[in-house]
Amino acid sequence: MLVSSTMHLLSMCVLSLVLSCCQGREDPNFRIRAVNLGGWLVTEGWIKPSLFDGIVNKDFLDGTALQFKSVTTGKYLSAEQGGGSIIVANRTTASGWETFRLWRINETAFNFRVFGKQFIGVDTDGNGIGIVAISKAPGHSETFEILRNSDDKNRVRIKASNGYYLQAKTEEVVTADSQGNKGWGDDDPSVFVMKMTGRLEGEFQVTNGYGPENAPQVMREHWRTFIVEKDFKFISQNGLNAVRIPVGWWIASDPTPPPPFVGGSLQALDNAFQWAKKYGLKVIIDLHAAPGSQNGWEHSGSRDSSQEWGKTDETITQTVAVIDFLASRSKQ
Repeated sequence: MLVSSTMHLLSMCVLSLVLSCCQGREDPNFRIRAVNLGGWLVTEGWIKPSLFDGIVNKDFLDGTALQFKSVTTGKYLSAEQGGGSIIVANRTTASGWETFRLWRINETAFNFRVFGKQFIGVDTDGNGIGIVAISKAPGHSETFEILRNSDDKNRVRIKASNGYYLQAKTEEVVTADSQGNKGWGDDDPSVFVMKMTGRLEGEFQVTNGYGPENAPQVMREHWRTFIVEKDFKFISQNGLNAVRIPVGWWIASDPTPPPPFVGGSLQALDNAFQWAKKYGLKVIIDLHAAPGSQNGWEHSGSRDSSQEWGKTDETITQTVAVIDFLASRSKQ
């Protein structure tokens, strides 16, 4: 009940922010004619695909949805019961339990998150070779590499933290104890046919994809060049009177937002306020990405399509704080 009431109050807070930023109080007949500046301060890959071009191994970004079909059993890897148990290779068709979401550690190392939000790992409590999905937080045992066949990139091997490759010994027994040295034929149980069924290209993916060394330079160059002052001048000269600027919750922590997000977007927003004032434009600030991701889409800053916003009071409190920050910033 508390969460429901707080969410209702938050909705009114968001509305108040929009009104205070863009309502023309001096003219009761004022009407907004705005252009959306999407893809600038919150990344959306479909708006600027080239922003991802420099990422090494960019096929494997956070949230990429993968399915693996064993060449020996002819069936898909699956998290039994959706998670909390073993990994099997006995599903004839693939759906939620057979889909694994990537968490990218670096260009070669990954975690695999299952339907129930546990992570695949080597069963360290057993014989050290069993594969389970029981951990809620990934560690060394939940770290894997994906090795692709150079002749057919859909054929892969998955290397576990113990140095061995996963193999489907039977439909019910998947272990990490293969040397992976039998070639890429249909007789090797360590070979899987990989299918990508989903992909995210948002702020989390681009910043974590480039990594902490390269992401700051890439993003600051993007913010500096994607929208510039002459765009605001052009807007004001062509029958529009406002701009809508989507932002992410991490902007309130600038210049040191939590990783993998990088600082610098707040300066770009401050520039937008100055340009808007200069050319007589209103600014609509759109909190496009709330803490925990409000919808699991890439524009909400989601890592792996999970939607956690509103499930706890903490994410709501954080959101209200971000809205307060943005409202105060707009008045400076």
